Amino acid sequence: MKLSLAEWRRARNISQEKMADLCSVHVNTYREWEQNEGRIKVDKAILICDALNISLDDLLLPSDTSKSSI
Repeated sequence: MKLSLAEWRRARNISQEKMADLCSVHVNTYREWEQNEGRIKVDKAILICDALNISLDDLLLPSDTSKSSI
């Protein structure tokens, strides 16, 4: 199951303010990213992943819920 950006951040016990600082953006910009992850530019996504210690796949790729057994 894919976690949202907010869920990853909370799991790592990092505030929105700290994440904004780590990404060199205003906290309002970071909050917007949590609401609409599709608006994150690649360079900032890399910073987010570094801060959260996750891969880009963890952040950007949808979870695979279509597995079927044959």
